[in-house]
Amino acid sequence: MATAKKTVDFSFKSTGVTFQELGGGSGVNHINFEGKATGFGTVLGTLSLFNDAPGAQSGTTHWVGTAFLDNGEQVSGSSEGYWERTGKHKWRVRGLMRTSAGTTYTSDGVVSLNGRTYKGELTEWA
Repeated sequence: MATAKKTVDFSFKSTGVTFQELGGGSGVNHINFEGKATGFGTVLGTLSLFNDAPGAQSGTTHWVGTAFLDNGEQVSGSSEGYWERTGKHKWRVRGLMRTSAGTTYTSDGVVSLNGRTYKGELTEWA
């Protein structure tokens, strides 16, 4: 049985958004973020929010990014998950992340239009 080990807080700010139509009414929003994560230094990445219809209230997600550690090393990570609308211009994002260092995390955060932020935490699993 997996047990929780360590929590990593992250706080990112959007640096831009790309909208992509996928056909049949579905689409994806690619949001570029940069910011800090506890123990990981500066992080750059893209969060993609997929929807199956205009005005969807939930859908799937994909994250890909790189952390630039203070010691000069880099750790890449990718995540698959789900998003759901949780309020006025707010979306909760949950997923499972795997890193190039071999660590797996659950991810839970909120994307907010106000301030163009993505904040949350990663919990390491053994």
